[in-house]
Amino acid sequence: MLRVCSLSLLLLCYTAVSAQPMDALAWLQKIGDAQKGLNYHGTFVYAHDDQLESMMVVHSSSAEGERERLVHLNGVAREIIRNNDLVTSIFPEEKVVLVAHRNNLATSPFIQPESLKVFEKYYSLSLGGEERIAGIVTQRIDFKPKDVYRYGYRFWVSPEGLLLRSDLLDGDGKAIERIMFTDIHLVDQIPHELISPNIDLTDYKWYRQAPPVTLDDAGKSRWHITALPDGFSLKSRNLREEGASQVEHLLISDGLASISIFIEKGDSSTAARVGEFRVGALNGFGRLLGDYVVVVVGDVPLATVTLIAESVAEND
Repeated sequence: MLRVCSLSLLLLCYTAVSAQPMDALAWLQKIGDAQKGLNYHGTFVYAHDDQLESMMVVHSSSAEGERERLVHLNGVAREIIRNNDLVTSIFPEEKVVLVAHRNNLATSPFIQPESLKVFEKYYSLSLGGEERIAGIVTQRIDFKPKDVYRYGYRFWVSPEGLLLRSDLLDGDGKAIERIMFTDIHLVDQIPHELISPNIDLTDYKWYRQAPPVTLDDAGKSRWHITALPDGFSLKSRNLREEGASQVEHLLISDGLASISIFIEKGDSSTAARVGEFRVGALNGFGRLLGDYVVVVVGDVPLATVTLIAESVAEND
């Protein structure tokens, strides 16, 4: 009880000291710092397409880097553990473990210093009121896109900079995706038992993907993009072995929205990936390009993924 009272007093003092107004960009900088540097654990809900998923998240930051654990609490059992760029996915019902390297994690935290100057050019930023999320008074930040190639956003941010709620908004301002914490705990250090799986993996079948090969420049790739909406840029390009085929993956972002481009040789499943589709709040579009299939997926309007997919071309 004494610890709870002391923490409450500390938060009250913090609020009083931090009462000086901050603009929207300063809050965004705070989010970027907090996402990577804080130790916390909690539960959040992910709402989309009339579905509601509940997840537990644990995040640890130390001199060795970042560790993160994500546990699905309803629906199909699944657990994901990230140790820097090594991602381990556990599927208890199938008794399968998939280990993969992800070299595009430079976009996490997604709000980085170089992105801040982009936001005001392509989004109208404004501060809303203060609202309580997971028992914490948060500051609301509104993003209104200035073109048709982006969705809008609404963030609710804790005094420490944690993003406790995020709404993705369509052109009419309606939330098409919502992520919201229901409880959150900031701690000095994450206990080992919280960041490690509590499942006996002895009898599980393990699959390990080879690390992707980073393609440093377009000269090492067979493909290039001829049209991108202003403000979006290439963040990473890599080549991954998927069974007997190679998949080239390009990651595009404006600092908020993320778009993935997948290019691989066509096979018996190609026809199912051609045309427009939707997965949750993600829009997708696939097209044939000679013997290859190009699939573009992102948290952006359909017009954006279609434009980019149609602009992929083979190098001369």
